[in-house]
Amino acid sequence: MEMNAQLQPLWTFDEVVAALGGTASVGRMTGNPPAAVCNWKARRLRFPSKYYVAMRDELAARGFSAPCALWGQVGLHNIAA
Repeated sequence: MEMNAQLQPLWTFDEVVAALGGTASVGRMTGNPPAAVCNWKARRLRFPSKYYVAMRDELAARGFSAPCALWGQVGLHNIAA
């Protein structure tokens, strides 16, 4: 991806999961079963904060960004870049 390319924003848990290839893909990426990913959504509507950097980087590699609040993070602009 070109360094100056604009990342497409994703705003919801479901959009992030879809952009990363679904619950099984997110599970593999984080070392969890797909059911764990479903539980994150059902219980909190956000991802565990320890996966923020890895998931943010993978989203960026695929041309996307997402608010860091989806991982329980607080940021100045609240957009992962």
